[in-house]
Amino acid sequence: MKVSEISELMALLTPLHSLKIEGCDNLTFIPKSVIKNPSLQHLYIINCCSLESFFYEGMALKILYIRNCKKLYFPLTNENIQLDKLEDLSVGSSCDSLTDLSLHLFPELRSLSIWDCAKLQKLSMPEKGQIELTSLEALEIRDCPNPEYFPTGGLPTPNLKSIWFSNCKSLKKLPDQLGTLEYLTSMFINDCPELESLSKQVLPSKHSLLRISSCNKLISGKKWGLHGLASLCLLEIEGECKNVESFPVEGLLPSNLSSLCISGLLDLKKLDNTGLKKLESLKTLEISCCRQLQSLPEDGFPSSLSFLCIKECPLLEPKLQNKNGEDWYKIAHISCIEIDEEVIS
Repeated sequence: MKVSEISELMALLTPLHSLKIEGCDNLTFIPKSVIKNPSLQHLYIINCCSLESFFYEGMALKILYIRNCKKLYFPLTNENIQLDKLEDLSVGSSCDSLTDLSLHLFPELRSLSIWDCAKLQKLSMPEKGQIELTSLEALEIRDCPNPEYFPTGGLPTPNLKSIWFSNCKSLKKLPDQLGTLEYLTSMFINDCPELESLSKQVLPSKHSLLRISSCNKLISGKKWGLHGLASLCLLEIEGECKNVESFPVEGLLPSNLSSLCISGLLDLKKLDNTGLKKLESLKTLEISCCRQLQSLPEDGFPSSLSFLCIKECPLLEPKLQNKNGEDWYKIAHISCIEIDEEVIS
């Protein structure tokens, strides 16, 4: 059921499985009789700008979604408010009271998403008697400018499968011990300008997808620790990355990488001949919006490459479109070549 008037909320008598409260501007609290109903498992609270509290001991929620509730107080460091049945938690859009989220209060959490919380400082765990969040599979933090680090000792999330960090302006370091997360298969890191390195101690050996976008300090560096990721299949690199004129340097990427996407490297002038030839399993290469890219590798591409896609690289495209040009022989073995969405081979 969806309600948008306080009178509708107060009149609720029928046990509900799912409740959405949206646009109740004058709502300051939600009655206990509604929240503690044992049938209520899904609760969505949206655009309730006067709401101050609703957390009560004994709630049986499995899904909690909160958006744009500026005055809502989060007593989520209180041991008595443990949401031990909660599986999905999403909090975002100007929930200004959220400064510290204690993860151990959600032992059954499967998915955690926090976005646009300007005052969030950290995710915390107790230093002693640390429990493991064995159910957590997805973690997303975006548009939160203040967090710099994660709990000491890393995240106790042995079954975590995906991570997404976006627009975290102060983030300097990834969580410790990510390398022990054997089920982690995808990581998206976007617009984290202070993040400087990825180390082999941080990243797991089994990793199928890594996307890095607008992390200038990271992409400009040379010690990523990716060469040891035996299961890394797809790598996407995007961002301005000033002073990166050649990519990838030798030893930077794992030799068994099968797909590489490069986009928006504004100073990129050439593909590193030695570094690229080491990618002996590379099948797909996509290059876009690299406006200074002038030439192909001197010794051609790896023999494994079967698909090459080039978009918005104005200095390079004329050479490729001319089949009589000097660079054409270097890509003649590739089964499919696409230039600005036109298939030419």
